[in-house]
Amino acid sequence: MNFYSRLIVILFAAIIIIPLNSEAIGMRKKGGKGAFAGGSVSAGIGLAFVTADQSGINDLITSAKSSSAATTGNLSSGYELTTHLTFRFSNNLVAIQLRPSYFTQETAGTGSLGNFNYKLTGFTVFPMVRLIPLANEIIDFYVQGGIGYGKLDGDIVNGGRTAKFSGSGFGMQAGLGADFCFVPDHCFGVEGNYRYLPLSRNIVSSSTGLIDGASQSQPDRELENANGSDVATTMSGISGALNYTIIF
Repeated sequence: MNFYSRLIVILFAAIIIIPLNSEAIGMRKKGGKGAFAGGSVSAGIGLAFVTADQSGINDLITSAKSSSAATTGNLSSGYELTTHLTFRFSNNLVAIQLRPSYFTQETAGTGSLGNFNYKLTGFTVFPMVRLIPLANEIIDFYVQGGIGYGKLDGDIVNGGRTAKFSGSGFGMQAGLGADFCFVPDHCFGVEGNYRYLPLSRNIVSSSTGLIDGASQSQPDRELENANGSDVATTMSGISGALNYTIIF
């Protein structure tokens, strides 16, 4: 069982087991006594699955399958590990949040020339505004949105050739979710978000040769596909997340 699978099991187990403490259910969450007068501060972590469609990289993979009999599958969903720091105002209806995240997506295989691996890793930083229209002592239902920045690094092993590249840009994110605070000040939640964060230009930082499906992969220039167009990457997509939050 890998790290992500273990984290999912732990979060689900906590959501199921904690409500069994019936005495805790009747106790209130903190409110109005946080680090800032009239509000409360919370922090947490989460794990998300993101449907980032890497059509540009998948075109390179298709070319490698054709020319080098590579067994590499297309890049599909990615994983994202998030952290969040939230200040909730005393009216309990509005909160502001800073949400950094780590993103990863990878596929690997072999071919006539050796290993064929395609890996993307990156990060995002999104300031968010959260509205909480429905709340009681146990449950918060919220909608949220924000504008932020993302950077994505790519690493391709194409038989005996390699290429490293990166792209960055600004985007937006919006979604909704619910937190369940069965124990005072400890909340577990689920949320869904849509993020728009395309990265149309990727600059090559190092290369040991022209990779399959590319017309250009020289350092300090844009990575281009066979027809001369830029190879784009993306951190756009729909995500589903499990979160844990502690209220200070």
